[in-house]
Amino acid sequence: MIKVLVTGSGSLLGQGIIKSIIDSDLKCKIVGADYFPSAVGLYWVNKGYLLPDFLKPEISEKQFIESIVKIINKEKIDFVLIGLDFEIPILAKHKIEIEKITKAKLIVSSNQIVRIGNDKWETVKYLKKNGFNYPESTLPDMVDDFLISNKFPLIVKPRFGHTSKNVFLVNNKKELFDSIIKCNKPIIQEYLSNSNSEYTCGSVFFDNKLISLVSLRRTLKNGNTYEAFSEKTNGIDKYIKKLTFSLKPLGPINFQLRIADRGPVVFEINPRFSGTTPIRAIFGINEVVILLKKLSGYNIDNEYEKKEGVVIRYYENQFIPWNQYKAFCK
Repeated sequence: MIKVLVTGSGSLLGQGIIKSIIDSDLKCKIVGADYFPSAVGLYWVNKGYLLPDFLKPEISEKQFIESIVKIINKEKIDFVLIGLDFEIPILAKHKIEIEKITKAKLIVSSNQIVRIGNDKWETVKYLKKNGFNYPESTLPDMVDDFLISNKFPLIVKPRFGHTSKNVFLVNNKKELFDSIIKCNKPIIQEYLSNSNSEYTCGSVFFDNKLISLVSLRRTLKNGNTYEAFSEKTNGIDKYIKKLTFSLKPLGPINFQLRIADRGPVVFEINPRFSGTTPIRAIFGINEVVILLKKLSGYNIDNEYEKKEGVVIRYYENQFIPWNQYKAFCK
């Protein structure tokens, strides 16, 4: 039986990873880890653990890594799947160290790919340098020159991070400079205005092979995918395949893009599973299981085919008995 540790079990991403495994035919022991008793994924797994809250100043990086290692060794974990963005650069940095003192494999890309994904300015530079379409972009100290050749509206958003918080659509100079002040470490980009053409695209790459690829058109609500549409996406798939082979990630990588006159324009790269991972599984492309089977030596050739249709996301509620909840409150 495969033994998997899923960190960030209460996050949207962590929940999706866990659901993708539970809803499959893969025989798997799932161990979950998070920072709070309210992390709902802790109650879905075979065994749950609380980690020291690394975002607190008194918790060191060393303590965080030691806690991860302790769980891996105690539960004899085979694979670690990461469910929180802030954990990715830390675990990428310590990947070799952790794998040396455990028997687990950390599914995380190289420091270089993580940096390209975490920093939108690095994303733009990579796309430009390697001949891919990119959103016209600038940093605040070059914005005056940028305005000479780029028209409003523009987008101002944080250079680091992957949420919709502090993302501003600006229509004039006053709004632009007000937003630059409000936004932490901002990047300014062209507004890719065709709202009916936003896609979330995922690849799973291992051993120099593309083992799955899926592209879904989507609509957003509060910054997250609300509806996902599975259609014919041959042109986009070809583009994402080329970009994936250029980057060569380890395991999952996710791309957000819009269609412009010049073709697909990727504006965000996330070297991890996506919040839409369980939606993709509903469409027949279970990226988590595909990767775990490949890592475990299964023959997965021609096993998966994307179904066409629509998935609408909705919220659920979970009842937790007091004794289970209090077990994490010690």
